[in-house]
Amino acid sequence: MKKIVESYKRKLAAEEGWMLKRGAQLRIALCYPNLYNIGMANLGFQAMYEIFNNIPEVSCERVFLPDSVRSPTVREGPFGKRALANARASDTVDEMQEYERTRTPLLSLESQTKLRDFDVIAFSISFETDYVNLARMLQMSGVPVWAKDRTKHDPLIVMGGAASFLNPEPIAEFTDLIAVGEGEILGPKLVDVILENETKDEVLLALAQQGRGFYVPSLYDVSYNEDGTIAAYTPRAEGVPARVGRAISAESPKEGSLRRAIRRGETEIVAQLKRDEVFAPSTTIWAPQAEMGDRFLIEISRGCSQGCRFCWAGYNYWPPRVVPARDILAKAAEWRGKTDKIGLVSTAVCDHPEISQILKGLRAMDYRISVSSLRLDQISEELLDALVESRDQQIAVAPETGSDRLRRVINKNLTNDEIVDICGAVFDRGMLTVKLYMMVGLPTETNEDLAEMITLVERIKDRMLEAGKRFGRAGKIIPSLNGLVPKPNTPFQWEAICDEKELKRRLKWVSKNLARIPNVEVRAMSARIAHEQALFSSGDRRIARVIEATARLKGDLNAALRETQVDPHFHTSRRRSYEEILPWEIVDSGLSREFMQREDERAHEARSTAPCPSVNQCTRCGVCPTTWLGEAPAGLVQLQAYAVTTPAVA
Repeated sequence: MKKIVESYKRKLAAEEGWMLKRGAQLRIALCYPNLYNIGMANLGFQAMYEIFNNIPEVSCERVFLPDSVRSPTVREGPFGKRALANARASDTVDEMQEYERTRTPLLSLESQTKLRDFDVIAFSISFETDYVNLARMLQMSGVPVWAKDRTKHDPLIVMGGAASFLNPEPIAEFTDLIAVGEGEILGPKLVDVILENETKDEVLLALAQQGRGFYVPSLYDVSYNEDGTIAAYTPRAEGVPARVGRAISAESPKEGSLRRAIRRGETEIVAQLKRDEVFAPSTTIWAPQAEMGDRFLIEISRGCSQGCRFCWAGYNYWPPRVVPARDILAKAAEWRGKTDKIGLVSTAVCDHPEISQILKGLRAMDYRISVSSLRLDQISEELLDALVESRDQQIAVAPETGSDRLRRVINKNLTNDEIVDICGAVFDRGMLTVKLYMMVGLPTETNEDLAEMITLVERIKDRMLEAGKRFGRAGKIIPSLNGLVPKPNTPFQWEAICDEKELKRRLKWVSKNLARIPNVEVRAMSARIAHEQALFSSGDRRIARVIEATARLKGDLNAALRETQVDPHFHTSRRRSYEEILPWEIVDSGLSREFMQREDERAHEARSTAPCPSVNQCTRCGVCPTTWLGEAPAGLVQLQAYAVTTPAVA
């Protein structure tokens, strides 16, 4: 145990901004189910640490999956870097090995307190592949993994984060409570209800009866049809809703409404839309050893207006909202003394209506600006100039495929000619290395579509070499290939994932042909990993047994499937009917089923749909009336119908 404590203290010594509040009424262990250096790059995790510790009655400490030099976790970071366990330059302790050798229960970082001694254990989950790590952390803590096995003496287990409310069912039987929506409003409400009630059962019932924002799996019975599909979710207590509404933070102005008001010069409406100070998730703890730890990260917007049919982040954060420039620049000014590097985090950076003001303000502070990724049709000359000034040598864009037809299928309205021209504008500014996010296994994909991907990359490479002659050097084209994983709450939620052998064949064929092109460096995910993601993202409650067994069997998914006798293909490899009750529909995201079905049908017809207008009265997809303007319990969701009757935002 001594080596573990010393390792944790070295991490703390390298940080700034962490806190330890002793004697608080409520102690929360905030857990990220992956390594320290990956978790500390997650803005949602850092935001919840800030939110909980800003509540006087609460002390919040962090807990991570112990570092292991034997099997470092690898993941693509939001800025295109590979997140390795590289934060241990001065820390050679294999924490996982020490935990196993000494049989020490899992400890918190700040005070090295046993996880099981906290009042609340709250997991922040962004990726389904971390579900196994979640189960492993519970196993290591000594807290029973299964909710049914826990007593009133055990901590309250809470799950939150994007993955948990996208489809909560694979982890439903591990948890007492799942936060359905955005933490900046659900976190304080959770604390209020805990402090207002005596017992765990009273807390859970009170939260479930809110109707929106909190899902208590134990208060629902799930029944199944003879074919294994879900027959019904039945609430077990009075006042518990049939479906749990998603709660969103409504202080952030809707991107479409703000954009229109700015474009039309309606200054009074602009001021009204920006009347509230907006909480912007950002770096709270300065952790230089963590991934991207050398820069200040801040989320400038949430959601994307384009409606790409594969993109869970776009749909599940509708309506698209933005943080006003004034709030972004204020936080940036506070952090300028620590670093001259800033990362703007967003699904669509250039969609921000005030992006010009943001860039101007950051450049005036002499910030070196980087962005998570860019939508090709929204790259502005001003942003490119800012990236050049920042000496950013690599930019990441997402053509997704090489086929114009397939882009209409996925609702990405760009042609190959436009993509080459846009990449050319990047190269002409001296940024000669471009990372291309591309997918294999899309619905209706053919061998001809795959061949067009090779042609597109060749054209981009040729354009790069042409520009490189003027700079006396050549760059690289880095295609990053991923298999499509159909995600819940997207129009592709009914699709089957491409057969594993066939997906492997396609990935191998594309990789082999791209690798033959000079100045091209291919990176590809495995078909096996894609199928693992599909199982954990699209499964129902029965998948919890697979997750628990995989964690217990040291990550051996195949052994877990053999032990549990679960057929993964039932959950991943069949086309679901429109009549089927889907596991994740216990959560009401606000998007209408009719809209999603219509989008899926349009995909198979290769027909595009216009972007989300995101204005106050739009009812096309249904999300604004149900999550923005709809009725909600007082004090839970600050839904605000901006009192504007002018046609400008109607």
